[in-house]
Amino acid sequence: LGCLERKLYTANVRKADEQTIEKYINDKVIKNIQKIEKGKRLKPLMKYDDIIINGISYKNFSYYMKYLNISHLKEIFDEDIYSDIHGDLTIENIICINSHDSDDDFYIIDPNTGNVHDCPNLDYAKLLQSVHGNYEFLMTVSDIKIEKNHINFMVTESDAYVQLYQKYYSYLKENFSNREIISIFYHEIIHWLRLLPYKIRKNDKLAVVFYTKLLKIIVDVQEIENDLKK
Repeated sequence: LGCLERKLYTANVRKADEQTIEKYINDKVIKNIQKIEKGKRLKPLMKYDDIIINGISYKNFSYYMKYLNISHLKEIFDEDIYSDIHGDLTIENIICINSHDSDDDFYIIDPNTGNVHDCPNLDYAKLLQSVHGNYEFLMTVSDIKIEKNHINFMVTESDAYVQLYQKYYSYLKENFSNREIISIFYHEIIHWLRLLPYKIRKNDKLAVVFYTKLLKIIVDVQEIENDLKK
């Protein structure tokens, strides 16, 4: 992360502008919410006030729309700074190497340039998608039971990811302002909104699992935001 701060995020630095922020929210939030609400297996779930995920009750998506409206998000992203970014900084795209012939010990692969809002906070949020959202392990879920608003499935939990998340969150608190951290976590929510329409097209039943993770992430982000604003 220090390498990226020095070598990537110092290029083409500029202030985020209102027009681009609005386009980002419209393209990556509003349009994707509309697609999610029309999903074959997700649409029937939308009528419930609560979703029971592996026996635990969560408020359904409609409850959180007040946090995802354009005015609230514009306020959060208003002070974001643009620069060159990677755009898809997941754990899977960081390749560690062991070489005695080079000072470089990692590669970052598979960049994504279609982000509109080119802020380093998107990269930090992509790492959260992995170590906070457990994205890579959700991909392995197969036995999914859906009955009315009850969703049950088994998913692998990684102690390494838990430790990485704790270490990463400490890093964010040491190096970023509370406002910047809140922006990063909201960008994580948007990353989940962005991937869900793709999951719906590819495997609509597995998309339900990703939907439950979206709900859990929003709950976590609200708790983090409230804590940081104290």
